[in-house]
Amino acid sequence: MRVSDNSLISKVQKPRHGRRMHSRSVGQGAVELCAAMMICVPIVLAGIDLGFIALGSTINDNVCRDAARAAGSGPSAESLPSPAHKVQPNSSPYQRAVAVIRKHSPTDLPMKVMENPEVIETVRDVPPAPMGGAVDGDISVKTTVRITPPFLLKSFLPAGVMLSSRHLVPFTYVVMPPNPPAKPANQ
Repeated sequence: MRVSDNSLISKVQKPRHGRRMHSRSVGQGAVELCAAMMICVPIVLAGIDLGFIALGSTINDNVCRDAARAAGSGPSAESLPSPAHKVQPNSSPYQRAVAVIRKHSPTDLPMKVMENPEVIETVRDVPPAPMGGAVDGDISVKTTVRITPPFLLKSFLPAGVMLSSRHLVPFTYVVMPPNPPAKPANQ
């Protein structure tokens, strides 16, 4: 019996020693996890920042395209043919472009499309009013977006990233001829 008692005592002591080894391996795993997180978390945050920059570039390109289409959809700033010239902020093509920028700019993201686009128009032909017809020319709009990365890259780029986009579209405006006088109903 004594031998069996000794064997029980030795069996009880072995699991205690095994638990110590188990607690050491759990502590080692926690240290390895912390070391991996110190490397992985900054990489993930930098990836999110780069994603915001890519999103801002895409949004700016789409807003610029829509602003150029809007600027070319109405009458030109000049009523006579003219070479390429910068459109003034008080003219209707400029105002149409700014209206699109204000409407489509995101408000809940760390990026802002600037509301001062560069608008350049070239008018090659404006049909006379009695005949009417399409305006021949094109209009170019350049927009700029300021993107402020929200996480890690903000410390390296405190002023943010400035990206520009330019789109050139033809005028789609048609000068309508005046309506002919209506004929009396009795004739």
